[in-house]
Amino acid sequence: MHFNHQTVKITFSSLLHDIGKVAYRAGETGSHSESGYRLLKDIVTDSDILDGVRYHHSRDLKQASVPLDSLAYIVYLADNIAAATDRRKKEENNDSQQFRRDLPLTAVFSHMNGNSRNYELPLTRLDETCTMPKPFGTFHLTSVEYQAFLRELLHGLEGIVIEAPWMNSALSLLEAYTSSMPSSTNTEESADISLFDHVKITAAVGACISEYLLEQNETDYKKRLFTHQDVFWQEQAFLLYSADFSGIQSFIYTIASSKALKALRSRSFFLELLMEHYIDEVLEGCGLSRANLLYSGGGHCYLLLPNTSKTIDALHNTKQVLNTWLRQNFGTRLYLADGFTACTANELTNQPAEQAPYKEIFARVSHAISMNKMHRYSADDLRELNDGKIPTDGRECKICGITSHLTGSGDACKCRWCTRFEALSTRIQDANRDIYVISRGFSEQADLILPSIDGAVSVTLTDEVCARKLLAESANIVRVYTKNKLYTGLTYSTKLYIGDYHDSNLMDELAEKATGISRNAVCRMDVDNLGMALVAGFEQEHPSPEKRYQYVTLSRTAAFSRQMSLFFKYHINSILHGLAVTIVYSGGDDVFLVGAWNDILEAAQIIQSKFAEFTCGTLTLSAGILIHDVKYPIRRAAAKSQELEAFSKQQPGKNAVTVFDASPDFCYTWTDFSEKVMGEKFELLRAFFDAQKKQENGRGKAFLYRLLDLLRNSNEQINLARFAYLLARMEPTKDKNAQRLYKNFSENMYRWYMQPEDRKQLITAIYIYVYLTRTGEKNE
Repeated sequence: MHFNHQTVKITFSSLLHDIGKVAYRAGETGSHSESGYRLLKDIVTDSDILDGVRYHHSRDLKQASVPLDSLAYIVYLADNIAAATDRRKKEENNDSQQFRRDLPLTAVFSHMNGNSRNYELPLTRLDETCTMPKPFGTFHLTSVEYQAFLRELLHGLEGIVIEAPWMNSALSLLEAYTSSMPSSTNTEESADISLFDHVKITAAVGACISEYLLEQNETDYKKRLFTHQDVFWQEQAFLLYSADFSGIQSFIYTIASSKALKALRSRSFFLELLMEHYIDEVLEGCGLSRANLLYSGGGHCYLLLPNTSKTIDALHNTKQVLNTWLRQNFGTRLYLADGFTACTANELTNQPAEQAPYKEIFARVSHAISMNKMHRYSADDLRELNDGKIPTDGRECKICGITSHLTGSGDACKCRWCTRFEALSTRIQDANRDIYVISRGFSEQADLILPSIDGAVSVTLTDEVCARKLLAESANIVRVYTKNKLYTGLTYSTKLYIGDYHDSNLMDELAEKATGISRNAVCRMDVDNLGMALVAGFEQEHPSPEKRYQYVTLSRTAAFSRQMSLFFKYHINSILHGLAVTIVYSGGDDVFLVGAWNDILEAAQIIQSKFAEFTCGTLTLSAGILIHDVKYPIRRAAAKSQELEAFSKQQPGKNAVTVFDASPDFCYTWTDFSEKVMGEKFELLRAFFDAQKKQENGRGKAFLYRLLDLLRNSNEQINLARFAYLLARMEPTKDKNAQRLYKNFSENMYRWYMQPEDRKQLITAIYIYVYLTRTGEKNE
């Protein structure tokens, strides 16, 4: 590992610098800086780290007797950059009316896309339960709650060693306990940045400053960062870096196999893990922790890095190793493009506001990636690709179709990667194998092999007992990932969020669990305008640049990105609990589900509803849902559902779902689909026909099929007489309750038949109702 001892200390000191705020809110008096020092001095023995905690405010630094190269100066400046302001108001003043100890965290979405309402969150430990924001004034945090959190947090810190391999473990621990606490309880500021997001960005900025100054051999931190800090704010000390995988769709979905669902899930998992591994390879090459990761999802990432030659070399070498490995194993199917731009602290904090430099940073990075994609291969790369030998025996992998690295023959002919993915499919969904140990060297027994700057590494999916044994016995461990669970005291540990909810890996099993007709469905969902929200979502409609960009900060970008990952890679597992669906992929802003057709319809509506609630109504989703026969190739279903999703995104305002076919006849806003199609038309059909029991002799279905024919061919010529005849044949003659139901049913049917939009909704509702009540596969 390539870590500077000073940068490691800065990372820990920055992560812990505001722990005294938890003590203050738990009832302690006095400075939160002094409280933090007192809490940590028996846990952390390094005086440099403790100085950063004790003297991270201007007043304290002026009075402190610390050397010119004290790390406290770096923590001080990093704290200010992370907060985008120099906080001089003292939160520890008990009598101040500006601070409320019981102030809850405001949802970060409260200032997004013109939202004018504040929503807040309770104090909770981070787990799979999706905690929803509530209107302002719902929660009041108590000192007793903070006391309990403080005890558990300090206990967790006692199990962490203040060394480089434990930085990410400390980060995961702090996220678990401080991500629902506000960073500031100043009532004159917005409380929408959590304590965790603030200390994480402080650590990221601090580590960058440390590396930048070390490369310049700077020794007078007081002069550079404190006395003349205005000059440093204008220095290009930082790099905003981004990387993006190309070819994900073709790599995952271009497969032909009876076990296609297993292969899809394995390939999706492989790409998720490969991106996380690449991120860590870059960070370790730069000597940084995961605090410097701003966003990861959907095969894309953003990192905040120091502007040093060490960083640029690490980026070049790591990317080159990965892309060479990708070409050798998958040809041109996958490629990682990247780009970076130098930036100043002023730009990161959007100063001057009238020039909007923060948005410009992201634009520069995006342009760099686009240019990289246009010139992805060097002359040497092209020669390497063209020198590849083409097999002459006509064999190809029966799953993915490639012609290299083959084993077996006939129907058993597979490439080495498809063989590995097939073996991996059951292991990744084993609840006990939630720890991934990555070690140096190639091992045939490994679950996966990944590239590394120091050579290949092997990935083993295992449990806690075996993981701890491997850590104790082997010196070759590179890192450890834990899936959706925090393991306190596990060396090298990084907690990953992975959406892996599954009911079955077999399409026919999922179809058998469907209600009515035995069919499956594929659902593709995507957040509308996420890229715009990431960069410009916090802009306010105001003529003053200061007011317009007051919420455009690095901390909010990071907080927003983290919430997206939490929803789609973590909370989605509990949201889908109990449904006969399987996640193929969920991360960043993209969801791909397969399952029993009626459960997919329910899952899509639940995800949309929960997402709207989670984001305080500021973001929307668009989706495509294809219902298909169990034997329909899943790769074609994936492509078709993507067409439906794209059709939804073409609608004004998006926020739509398209089912059955990419046509205006089957595209709805979520409100219309949930309330008009399902809540109104479908429910009336179900109530009437269930009560009439007409399904038993087929009379009700025959009526619906004739009605469908009339609705679909009505155009503008409405045949009321024929429609009235059809309805009249359904009228009961004796039962008064049935007659009342019929009266309501017929009146609504007449009304809907007369209106084009209602007719359209009724057709969709009839399709869904018929599917639910069919028990066979015959064409009725």
